[in-house]
Order: sequence, then C-alpha cells, then structure tokens
Amino acid sequence: MQRRVQRHGLSLWAGGALAAAVLGVFSAALWPRSPTEGSADVTFARDMSAHHAQAVNMSVTLFDRARDPAVKRLAQDILLTQQAQIGHMGGWLMAWGRPLSGIAAPMAGLHRAHMGLASPEQERALQSLPVDQAETQYLTLMRRHHQGGVTMARGALKRVQRPEVQAFAQRVIVSQASEVRAIEAMLRNRRAGGAPTEEHHTRLEGLDHE
Repeated sequence: MQRRVQRHGLSLWAGGALAAAVLGVFSAALWPRSPTEGSADVTFARDMSAHHAQAVNMSVTLFDRARDPAVKRLAQDILLTQQAQIGHMGGWLMAWGRPLSGIAAPMAGLHRAHMGLASPEQERALQSLPVDQAETQYLTLMRRHHQGGVTMARGALKRVQRPEVQAFAQRVIVSQASEVRAIEAMLRNRRAGGAPTEEHHTRLEGLDHE
C-alpha cells in the first residue's frame, strides 16, 4: 500500500499528483475520440501506473532509511516524479471515461522479470536490512525496475495511438535510461568503497524528470 511521506517539508500526494491528474484530464480531453476498454492506450496507462507504484513504495522506504545523501536524493526524485506521473495517467483514464482499474489485474500476462518488478520479499527486505545493505539493494532493484519500465514504454510505442501517450512513453524511455546510468555509477562507486562523489550529485541534478 502506498504510504504518505512528510519529511523535511516534503508532502507528496496532494499537490503534485493532483496537478498532474488535472493536466492529464486536460491533455486527454483535447483528442476527439476516447480509447476503448482493452485498447493499448488504456492498458498502458494502467500497467505503467502499477509499475510506477512499486517504484514509489520502494523509494518511500529508502527516503526514510537512507544515510547516503545520493541514495536519499535519488529516492526523493523517483517518488516525486513517478507519483506525479501516476496522477497524470489517472487523469487520462478519467478523461477517457475509463476506471482506474480494469477487470484484469494490472500487467496481467506480462513476465515480472521482463518488467523488472521486485518480489514482495525483496520489497519487505528493504525495511529490515542493515541500512548500507538496503541502500545497495534499492539501487540494484531500481536499476532493474527502470530497465523494465523502458522495455514497457518501448513496447507501448509500437501499439498506442494517442499522441500524448506516445510522447509520455518516449519521455519515460529517455528519463529512465538516463537514471539507470546514474544508478550504475552509484553502484560502481559503492563496490569500490567510495563515498558519494560530486559526480553522482551532478548526474542526479541533470536527470530529465517530468
């Protein structure tokens, strides 16, 4: 279940998610014909929302627990960005007259490993592992999770019809591929036993968050 986080003046779900949902409703309403139930556009909005939700939940845990400033900042960036995108996709569904959830479970028929999803056990372990191990595990899981998100978005580009969904999928590919590279640099540094470097902060500042 998604949790609400308030730390250091951070209040997540209310402002950004609501604004994103309103923007999603507005952009979706500009297209004259709404996608039908079972269409690629509707399926992608639901599947990617569910995929994002796991990243948000893991990032909430590490934002609370991390001592490494680079990991904490990454977790904050991911949870803010992806929660806002969930609101944006929910806005599409509302504008299209489609429920947020369909009859089938999200991502039904898709292979969990191909989507980079963490197992429930891996998610729970982030709450109980020693902090240093939890940070490394989080980075490892988020790298795979983002790679799965890129795979989903690339697949969607071949099927979705609506221009706002196509543009969104393309942004996911660009931003998450960039974040994967930043995470890989952080993991290399941790394996080498180094402290967070200015390069890592610069990489995170330069990421294209939407």
